[in-house]
Amino acid sequence: MAPQPIVVPPGEGHRVGNVEFLARTADTPRFTLGIIDFAPGRELEAHVHDGEDDAFYILEGELTFMLGEDRVKAPQGTFVLIPPGVEHGFRNDTERPVLILNVHAPAGFDRRIGLPA
Repeated sequence: MAPQPIVVPPGEGHRVGNVEFLARTADTPRFTLGIIDFAPGRELEAHVHDGEDDAFYILEGELTFMLGEDRVKAPQGTFVLIPPGVEHGFRNDTERPVLILNVHAPAGFDRRIGLPA
């Protein structure tokens, strides 16, 4: 079967918790693309991805990234690329949700957090 384009209408991605996946591992082995809705006061603890890039684009709101010992404010329009092996985490210090476009490359992130194959 020849490759086919994938079109995901608004709100019809594959959801795991607060992440809506628009491109899944089942769609391409090269990356996953998701939209993360990150609640006020929430924090994702520092962690490391050994074999993948983790990229973020802030669509709405502002996050604070913890990049090793550094703290970096990331308002709307900010792009952050975390290479493999770099410790990172982030938190929402505001009173509004933050909307984040997130890319992991290569794919696999969706399956690690519970999206069925």
